[in-house]
Amino acid sequence: MKDRGDLPTSSQLPYNRIDSFASRGEDLLANLESRSREFSRQIRWQWKHADHSTRCCVIALHGMGQDGSSILKRLEHLASRGADIVVPDGPHLHEVRGRDGTREGHSWYIYTGDQPRFRESLIQSESDLLGIVDTVQRESGISSEKTVLLGFSQGGYLAGFVSCRHRNRFGNCVIASARLKHEFLGDEISSGDLPTILFLHDDQDPLTGPEPVKESIQQLKQAEADVEVSWHSDGHRLGDQSISALQRWLEQHDLIE
Repeated sequence: MKDRGDLPTSSQLPYNRIDSFASRGEDLLANLESRSREFSRQIRWQWKHADHSTRCCVIALHGMGQDGSSILKRLEHLASRGADIVVPDGPHLHEVRGRDGTREGHSWYIYTGDQPRFRESLIQSESDLLGIVDTVQRESGISSEKTVLLGFSQGGYLAGFVSCRHRNRFGNCVIASARLKHEFLGDEISSGDLPTILFLHDDQDPLTGPEPVKESIQQLKQAEADVEVSWHSDGHRLGDQSISALQRWLEQHDLIE
C-alpha cells in the first residue's frame, strides 16, 4: 500500500478542476451570447354558472402546484346560491411529485426572493388575469361591485395585489392563507380607494404566520379600508371553517342568497 507521500500531486492528475476546468470555463463564457425567445401556450380556465339568476361572480385563484379544478371543488356549491364561479389555471407549469406519482401543477408567479422580479412576475400574471375578468364581466353583465377576487395561498398574494390595483374591476377580495403584499401597494393603499377585503387565516399556519397578516390588516385600517379577518383552525388550506366564514361574509354583503 502506498503512503500519502506517494499520491500524485494536483498537477499530475489527468483532470484538474482548478488548473484545467476553471480556465476552460472562462474561455467558454468569453464566447457566450445570451438571447431570448417568446413561448406561448394555451392555459385553461373554467366558468361554472349560477344555477339560476346570478348575484355575484367569484373568481378563484388556486394555490401553488394546484389548478382551477382543485379550488372549484371547494366552491362549486355556491352556484346554488347565485354565484358564478370562474377558476383559471395559473400560467406557469411545473412537475408536482407525490405519493401517487407525478402530475402537472400550476403556479401564478415565480418567486426566488428577488423582490423586483417578484413584482414583475405578479404584473405579468395580472395582465393575463384581467383578460379573463374583462371577458366574464362583458359577457355576463356582472358589475365590479358584485365581483369577488378570491385567492388561496399563492393565489392569495396575487388576488390582493391585483384587486387593490384595479378597484374599478373588483369590489371585493378574499385572501386565504396569505398576506397582502402591501410593500408593493403604497400608492393604492394611500389613496384609500380599495375593495372590501376578507382575510381567512389560521393563527397557527406553518407557512404564513399571523403577524404578517395582522400587519396587512393594520395597513388597510390606517387607510380606512373595509377589512376584516376570520381566524380558523383549518391549517394552510381552504377547510370547512374557512368555507363557512366565506359564506357568512358573502351573505352579509348581499353577494349570495
